Amino acid sequence: MAKSVLTEKDLDIEEKKVFGRIIDMWSLGSEEDPYSQSSQSEVIKYSMKDGLSPEQIMSILKRFEEDRLIRMDEVDGKTYIKYNADALSIVKELQKTQYCNSRRKFIPPHH
Repeated sequence: MAKSVLTEKDLDIEEKKVFGRIIDMWSLGSEEDPYSQSSQSEVIKYSMKDGLSPEQIMSILKRFEEDRLIRMDEVDGKTYIKYNADALSIVKELQKTQYCNSRRKFIPPHH
C-alpha cells in the first residue's frame, strides 16, 4: 500500500522537536558534505536538551527511517542521519516554525 506524503501535521510534538534538531544539524553541514554535523549522537545530544530521553529519540528516529523521511548511513564507525526526498514537505514546513533554531536554511542537496 502506497503511503501519502507526510506533512508537519502528521508529527507529534516530540517528533517535531527531533526533526527540527535534525534539520538544524543538516543546515550546519558544508556544501561538500551536507551531513557532516548530523551524526546520530549529535542529534540525540541536542534532542535531549528538549527533555527527551535517548530511548524516545531512538524510537522517533526509527519511525522516521521506516517512513522514509531519513536514512541512517554508517561512515567510519559513525552513524549519520541523511535526508530522503519523502521529507521535503516536512523540512519546508518545520523550517518556518519554532522547532528549527538554525540561522541557516537547509536546502536539500537533491533539489
